[in-house]
Amino acid sequence: MLVQAGRMRTMPALSLLCQEGQVTDLCFVVTAGNVEIAKTIAGKSRALSTLGPGSILALMAALDGAPCSVSMRTLADATVVEITRDCLLGLLDVNQNSNPTAAHQLALLGIRHLRGATDDLARALCHAIGSPGQEGHFDPLELARVQARTNAWVTAD
Repeated sequence: MLVQAGRMRTMPALSLLCQEGQVTDLCFVVTAGNVEIAKTIAGKSRALSTLGPGSILALMAALDGAPCSVSMRTLADATVVEITRDCLLGLLDVNQNSNPTAAHQLALLGIRHLRGATDDLARALCHAIGSPGQEGHFDPLELARVQARTNAWVTAD
């Protein structure tokens, strides 16, 4: 559904899809290649994960207009489907969309990923509370991965 809604683009290696702190009106579906998800932690860019074909990137930022919480860049040449905010909103509008199940599928996908991020956050909190000598100390990299999970989705989840 998303692949058919967007425009296929070939991106050269190290192309920036989304910059941490910047607003975007685009989301991406990776169809070939790999994209690195990174976040600045203590002034240093840290790679959090690498996602490949089937991943949906920057969907929440494209929908809500808030700045991206992570940066996303291709590691080598990659092919992505670029989808605009207007197109996404059209898919979600059951009055405008000829396929009302598209909105339902997109909502379910988002719910699954937010549940996963919530579970990850709960584990991080339990670890911070229950680790002897570490009570109240959070691993910033672990928290960044939770945040990244809400912005970069693997559809196989």
